[in-house]
Amino acid sequence: MSGPSIYHWGWMRRPDARIEDGLIIDGVKAEPYHPGEYQKDILNAIQRISDEATALDFTRQWGILGLATSAPEVEDHFSQINGAITFVYAARKKENPDIDIKSIHREVLEFFNPNRGCNLTPKGEPISAIIHFAQRIKYLSEAKRLLKLYQEDETEASYEAEEWISGLSIEWRKVFDIENIEFLQKQYERGCSNSDFYHYLLSLIIKATRFSFSHRSERGVWVQLYTSPIAGRPEGHPVIQFDGLFRFIQYILLVDGGPSPKRCADPKCGQLFFPAKADQEYCPPPPGVKRSRCENRHGQWLRRHGISKPKLKKWTT
Repeated sequence: MSGPSIYHWGWMRRPDARIEDGLIIDGVKAEPYHPGEYQKDILNAIQRISDEATALDFTRQWGILGLATSAPEVEDHFSQINGAITFVYAARKKENPDIDIKSIHREVLEFFNPNRGCNLTPKGEPISAIIHFAQRIKYLSEAKRLLKLYQEDETEASYEAEEWISGLSIEWRKVFDIENIEFLQKQYERGCSNSDFYHYLLSLIIKATRFSFSHRSERGVWVQLYTSPIAGRPEGHPVIQFDGLFRFIQYILLVDGGPSPKRCADPKCGQLFFPAKADQEYCPPPPGVKRSRCENRHGQWLRRHGISKPKLKKWTT
């Protein structure tokens, strides 16, 4: 039996999404596609998110991330509403035994969603949450890149890893569960002396993230037996389903054998990207452009200074 596949899971592009009150709102248009066919493109697109404009560009090209409608968010929201209905109904029933629970239900729903009445679907996705998620993915991508660099140049990897981890804010160290560096140093010295300390920290970041992603409280990934809408197509093979595009992005980044990032060879860029080919050394071009802008810029600089383009190391993906 074949293993579960991500290639039949579908999502919606939102080409006419808009910004309203700090939220990205779905438009009328919805274009279905399969994210599994565009893994590196989506990972590269998430690297470009830094503000409202780039968050909107991502949504129009790849769809809403789904942070506001994830399984835990929806279930927690409904639990709060059900608890409020039960409490209010019990309190009011003491004063009025004939009270109609439907009126209580309507009142509570309007309290939780004053602008949308009984419609409990979130109005949109907070841009601040999108930017925070994108930053998290950028940091995880860098941790993954550095771990791979350890296999090629341990000295350089150790230097870069120390510099990167030292530059992380306290808030992000807490996110990745490495805020107590002194304690981790002692723990490392007791039982992990065969590897570099910063390699150890990078491994902890990836392990902690995988643990939180896989925790049963998340309830955002499941396997479904695929049913083809077209008669005559094979059915019954397992398909991995996600409760949002954000969950899919985490999965392809964290799964063993997933895409590996590189750093752009243009010194004026230096951003992370996920290469489509093993010998790709520059960021991919933006949508609708044929040639990498980073490669063009660096090539022009080299020619102006009479420098031959160096032969760069090829990376496996």
